[in-house]
Amino acid sequence: MKRSKFQIAFSALLLIAALVFAAMGIWGFSLRQGSLIQESLSKMRSFAVLRTASGVVVDAEALAARSKARAFAKENKFSRSQTTSYISEKENEARSLANARYASFEQVDFQKLEASVLQFESALSAWSEQVALEREAFAESWKEKIAAEAEKVTTESSPQTAEVGEAVNEDELMEQPVDTVDYSGFVQSEKAAALEEAARPAFNGLFTLLKEAIPLLPDDVADDLRTKIQLVLSGANASYEDAFDRYQSVGALDGLDSSTAQKMQIARDAKNLLLYAAAVLLIALVLFYAQILKKKFGMPRLIISTFFVLLLIAAGLYNISVTGMLGTILWRTGMYGVLALAMLPGIQSGISLNMGMTVGIISGLLSTLIAMESNMTGWGAFAFAVIGAIILSVPVGWLYGLLLNRLKGSEMTISTYVGFSYVSLFCIFWMILPFKNPALTWALGGGLRTMHNMSRSFGRILDSLWSFELFGTKVPTGLILFFLLCCLLLWLFSRSKMGSAMIAAGANPRFAEAAGINVNKMRIVGTILSTVVAAVGIIVYSQSFGFMQLYAGPRQMGFVAASAILIGGATVSKAKVSHVILGTFLFQGVLALGIQVANAAISEGGLSEIMRILISNGIILYALTQSGGGGRD
Repeated sequence: MKRSKFQIAFSALLLIAALVFAAMGIWGFSLRQGSLIQESLSKMRSFAVLRTASGVVVDAEALAARSKARAFAKENKFSRSQTTSYISEKENEARSLANARYASFEQVDFQKLEASVLQFESALSAWSEQVALEREAFAESWKEKIAAEAEKVTTESSPQTAEVGEAVNEDELMEQPVDTVDYSGFVQSEKAAALEEAARPAFNGLFTLLKEAIPLLPDDVADDLRTKIQLVLSGANASYEDAFDRYQSVGALDGLDSSTAQKMQIARDAKNLLLYAAAVLLIALVLFYAQILKKKFGMPRLIISTFFVLLLIAAGLYNISVTGMLGTILWRTGMYGVLALAMLPGIQSGISLNMGMTVGIISGLLSTLIAMESNMTGWGAFAFAVIGAIILSVPVGWLYGLLLNRLKGSEMTISTYVGFSYVSLFCIFWMILPFKNPALTWALGGGLRTMHNMSRSFGRILDSLWSFELFGTKVPTGLILFFLLCCLLLWLFSRSKMGSAMIAAGANPRFAEAAGINVNKMRIVGTILSTVVAAVGIIVYSQSFGFMQLYAGPRQMGFVAASAILIGGATVSKAKVSHVILGTFLFQGVLALGIQVANAAISEGGLSEIMRILISNGIILYALTQSGGGGRD
């Protein structure tokens, strides 16, 4: 296949850049093993301690200058704005002079200081391990407390205070930082306090050396300074990157000459340089083989696959656990997979993307509510919900299929209206259906609550079945196996006589009619099957999410499912089981990684819904433009 000169030249430049990044990364890792880096890192640690100690003096001098400036301004009757400006100016001036005075520490015996710092760090190791264990235990109890409070609020909330039209999604939960525990109430045990006190003699020796280096360091700041130094010291088992970042956070790199500082920085960024090389190489290969890849995979799948790999690389750059995120992607794939699979029969039977799959979702929710109303638990509740969902969704799917047969050529538009209208209709029904279980109804007034905690019924029952962890990746075996079982059943159905007839009717209605196939009947079969799978899919989703959402919760499910199957390589007129599996994995992978990487790059959150809308609707729009928007005769 012919390539343009620009394509070849730019790919070559990117390849050269990738080789340069890779060479620098390999060199950086080799530098870490050398004595120069280890000695320089030790000097950085001592310099970081010095800068931390001198910071106390700098802050004191800046505070004194601030007080003096305020008194001068008051004496000379400065205006408020003049006073603020004058105080800020004098404070910055004093801080700058003090920092310059403690920039080099040329008279310090660094060999003696390094030995004292190392002794203090070693004395703290037992205390650090004990505190880490206690903080972990505190975090677990804190999370249990928050979960209990959340369940209590969910149970006791009144309809007057609830936002019935809003739904909670797992992307909003994922936007929270990995460690969201509030440690303000944490208090170390007597054992930890004793271990911390045991390190005092080592600190006293270090403090004596610091006073020799910084004569203005007052005695009464010893305890405060000790806390600050403990935060700077990395610990004996810290990685090179962690130690470097801690020391550099207080400007320790300034204590080295420029050549050594550059080598230290390259050694620090060795992993990132290799990730840069992988990213640039990937872009070069995609650009060079763009035409072949586009023809083989299609543009949506090519773009999403490339973006997915780049997000994995970016996650590594932002120190996000890639193995942990792969576990999250597997979880989301199993959770959404059956819902995406519900699109398959609709496309194969000729009704295009079944945006009205929410009629089946409502059946699944209603069946689950009946199980919870009867206080069923465990596998019995799950089996009852699935069987009940199938029974309830069949007649609904049949009526829905009759409607679509009367409106051929406008199925996507009609199905979208049907889905939205059905959800709105049940927003009324959820308030008037005769459920009496207090775990489901509002504490005040009648009707069902918006969200229902499934932990007391069959929440996470598939997720926990045969689950295991491999290299930091948690695999929800039961959830994935159930999704694959559903895929296998639909694949077997497509190989059956009725399945083959349904696919033939969807692919070429006129030819199918000539062959004696009842096209309208096959369209109804596909619609019923799609509705049934959607009903089962919402049960799988809810048990995995841990909550069941009513009212507006199911409204956008069709868009997410459609995006997933289209990304996998399906079109609005042709789809396979493989498209569902690959598409769900890629789509959920991009969303899961994209949220974490975006929140790591941008301090403000709130990006999950924006990314969902851009990716979902963008893919659907692209698929429609490729299909030409034509209906079937």
